[in-house]
Amino acid sequence: MSVLLPGSYDPITVGHLDIIKRAAQSEDEVFVVAFINEAKSYRFTERERLAMLEIATSGIPGVRTDLSHLTAVDYMKEHGIDGIVKGYRDEKDLEWENYQAEYNKEHGGFETVLLQCRAELAHVSSTLVRRRLD
Repeated sequence: MSVLLPGSYDPITVGHLDIIKRAAQSEDEVFVVAFINEAKSYRFTERERLAMLEIATSGIPGVRTDLSHLTAVDYMKEHGIDGIVKGYRDEKDLEWENYQAEYNKEHGGFETVLLQCRAELAHVSSTLVRRRLD
């Protein structure tokens, strides 16, 4: 089975990497895709985000990285991907991810598996990393 791990990955964090590794242990192919949302502003360029994904996941078998302007559902249809895997840190994240999962099911027929992050990584976020870089 192939799965999508969608995100902005601005930047990729150890929390993301943990979820990617866990997904790769149970799935044949894992597509880690940095999606472009024209309404958002990013700290890193598209090329930088893709390069970070490639470097961070280079040693994980079955992982493919990409960058896309499509919606997650359209990307999945175009690449023949079977499902979605997302991570969450807390109840607030879980609420948002459940909303997204319902949308992806309704609009694409895709099931989402939600993985809770490891307790020792719950404090890690891309926002925190960006703040520390400034």
